[in-house]
Amino acid sequence: MVRIPAGSATLGSTSEERVRAGIIPLFGDREGPTYRVIFAKPYALGRTEVTRGAYRAFVEATRRPDPPACGVHEPKGDTWGPQPGYNWRKPNFAQDDSHPAVCIAYDDALAYTHWLAAKSGKPYRLPSDAEWEYAARAGTSTPWYFGEAPDRGCKAANIMSAGTGMALGFPKSMAGFFLCSDRRSFTVPVASFTPNPWGLHDMIGNAFEWSADCNAPDNRTARADGGARTTGDCSRRYLKGGAFQTPFWLTRHAVRGAPLAVDIRMFAAGFRVARSLD
Repeated sequence: MVRIPAGSATLGSTSEERVRAGIIPLFGDREGPTYRVIFAKPYALGRTEVTRGAYRAFVEATRRPDPPACGVHEPKGDTWGPQPGYNWRKPNFAQDDSHPAVCIAYDDALAYTHWLAAKSGKPYRLPSDAEWEYAARAGTSTPWYFGEAPDRGCKAANIMSAGTGMALGFPKSMAGFFLCSDRRSFTVPVASFTPNPWGLHDMIGNAFEWSADCNAPDNRTARADGGARTTGDCSRRYLKGGAFQTPFWLTRHAVRGAPLAVDIRMFAAGFRVARSLD
């Protein structure tokens, strides 16, 4: 865990940022308006995404059954959706226990935090949208902690690359995505890239990460204290940070993509844990 300092920040994105990124209003309006948040106390956030090895320990300890399906890419029809037989053990690409756990639903991630809290006696939980974004920004105000130039992202994170496109058969559904030139295809071991200024790895790319907030159409209901929103459509939650098959504009810290049902599993979706501090 990394101790995230108390402090304040402006979160969300401006319409100017979204125009520069080429985001349509239907998608991008969820990121606005910007709002000021004040964290009166520090909290802790996982240094990395929860690994497959750590998730395996949870499954074995709790005898949690493997889910029947996970959303993967089907190359023949260039479709995305749940396919039987895929899960965190078999996400449709090779992994070992040092990679982030994927094919994880919000309900799975929440159950993991409850198990970890009971096992350790410490208040583990999922981070709020604001906690996640504040930590990802690490004291900066640009779309990414390293600035505004997207070309720096290929060296900073595991995001959509020529290797990913090749592995997926360059699907038409990904036409126009920003492609890095490297040959990485799917997830890589956590902490393969340099951390952000606060010591957090993979806050951009590798695997999407669940946040605790209930679905809300924009930031007008965001809490000034940085807590998770507990009203609205709580059957749907948000993923943060982008993943290995993500176009670069989707990795901006302010992004709040389409909310997903809490029982949906995708081969690019994982999580990291937060913990309240005394």
